[in-house]
Amino acid sequence: WRRNISTDATHTSRVGCVSTVTIREVDVHDETALREWWEIGHAASAERPFDAWPAWEVSRVALPMPRTDQTVTLLVAYDEVPPMSTGAESVGGPAVGAAMIPERLLDNTHVVDVGVYVHPEHRRRGVGSLLVADVEQRARRRGRSAVTCSVFAPVDRESPGSLFATARGYPVASAEEIKLVDLAAAPGTWTALQADVDAALGGYSVIAFEGACPEERVQGFADVLSRFLGEIPTGDLDLESVTWTPERIRQGEQDRATAGRVNVTALALTPEREVCGFSDVRLSTADPRLGGVGGTLVLQEHRGHRLGLALKLATHRLVMATFPECTHIETGNAGVNAPMNAVNELMGYRVVERCLDVQKRLAPA
Repeated sequence: WRRNISTDATHTSRVGCVSTVTIREVDVHDETALREWWEIGHAASAERPFDAWPAWEVSRVALPMPRTDQTVTLLVAYDEVPPMSTGAESVGGPAVGAAMIPERLLDNTHVVDVGVYVHPEHRRRGVGSLLVADVEQRARRRGRSAVTCSVFAPVDRESPGSLFATARGYPVASAEEIKLVDLAAAPGTWTALQADVDAALGGYSVIAFEGACPEERVQGFADVLSRFLGEIPTGDLDLESVTWTPERIRQGEQDRATAGRVNVTALALTPEREVCGFSDVRLSTADPRLGGVGGTLVLQEHRGHRLGLALKLATHRLVMATFPECTHIETGNAGVNAPMNAVNELMGYRVVERCLDVQKRLAPA
């Protein structure tokens, strides 16, 4: 394929010799264009072992919503039918690929974490390569030095996404197992687990809440979040520590409420009532069928009291009580994170696929 830039927002390239692909930025307030973007991602994700793509009613509200911590650029690749004779105009064709480019504004501003999607019926035609080239050029122009992307693959083999990433020069920087817990089946064992936790806690305790963090805990929560990236396995990902403040936590709560999202959070407290750990489950109020664990951490100096299990039990039980429509919760853990893998196994999680975080360092523009 050959690539020719026409403007910052749109460019056209010949793919093979039968069609021309045009990439356009999506106006997120144009529901027709936004729906085309959403449908490409939905089709590209259909081969995953569970319905991981957000519902349309979630995306149509969340994606146009401005955020204070990042900007998001959406791209759609259209397959334009070429003219049949000199002087004729190309005929608009279907959407065949899409990309998402979120750019952090408050931390790790040197890296961009992207998503690239190609409709299964249009793979192996160069559409994905064209989108990746476009994404990389935009990242360079905006001063980003690394591009990362999460690709998914079955437990025992490669996938079109993992093979494509390798071919495009994106080695695996970190790998996780993606796991699901069935909230109809797993809770039968949780009463016994809670008894074990209660016997091991000593003077430690756990509080759980939906939405806003209690005011008296927000500074401690911010302090724990600021240690998160330094205490979890991140492999070779080019990530720097993040500083959290009470103001940033409150702004995030406000942004989620506006976008129709909610976090169910549990905090671990020391005998002195200081925050020493957290875990959360993230859901959409418009479609709460699938929750996702955002993060779990017990500070190293407070481990050994079964706090990780206590936190998970607290959030999962509150999710079931508050969002009875939720049927499954998803989480991901690196293979080297033995303590959290043990907690998830006790909770009833089962491995369903792999998540490969791939990364490419960019030469300067």
